[in-house]
Amino acid sequence: MKQSRLNRTAIARLNTPIRFAFAVLCAVFSLRGLTAEELPNIRPAMIGSGPGSLVNLIDVDGLYRKGQRDAWVMFNCSIAPDGIASRIIGYRVSPNSDLLKSELSKRLKGAGFIPAVYNHRRTWSGVSGTVIFVVANGKPHLRIFENQDLDEMKRGSDLIWPQVVDVPNAPPPTDPGEYPGHEANLDHAASVKIRHSTDAEGNTTDVQVVSESSPGHDFGTNAVKIIRGNHYLPAYRNGRPTALTRVFEFRFVAQY
Repeated sequence: MKQSRLNRTAIARLNTPIRFAFAVLCAVFSLRGLTAEELPNIRPAMIGSGPGSLVNLIDVDGLYRKGQRDAWVMFNCSIAPDGIASRIIGYRVSPNSDLLKSELSKRLKGAGFIPAVYNHRRTWSGVSGTVIFVVANGKPHLRIFENQDLDEMKRGSDLIWPQVVDVPNAPPPTDPGEYPGHEANLDHAASVKIRHSTDAEGNTTDVQVVSESSPGHDFGTNAVKIIRGNHYLPAYRNGRPTALTRVFEFRFVAQY
């Protein structure tokens, strides 16, 4: 009882500024703990809708005035833990898409995404996406999907492809896109079409080589090795993790 009275007396003697500072510090540490607890176990990187998001950075009206008409551009990039896009890894484009590709190239690097989360921590991730520009009734429209499946996009599906993520104490991931030729010890460029299956937890369940542009040079073998060595977040359909089989292209770039 004496100790409790002494403690209360000591606290009461603190002047108002000190007590206020103490309360602020307690609130700050409480908010930090709350923020950490709010992060889910896993979450894919997402386009977002803020002022710095890719969908709001692309000048849709400007593209239309310059003459851009129906087109699409597929891209791969890395998203940092702070949500900033970097390391743009090549493009695949439809015919007559030069203006759209140029605008995307300018706006993508530095665009703000909602970062991926792995084990309750924000982490690096690899994102595959498609920007679609359409003119309907004399007005331009833009949509961005986080997959590269044209059939899914025609249906307007809310689908996010599996994303490779950086996992602590594991080898650095390799993103889908362009790869140095030394991965396969080759001196020329090529590509491999891959069928990749993941379960609802992101585990690779199957990898198959669909085709190789230069068969017999181990491109397919190296692509499969890269995929099996990566860690993935699962695909998300309508906001929920799901099993998925996707087909995409690996590009190996010659080293001279």
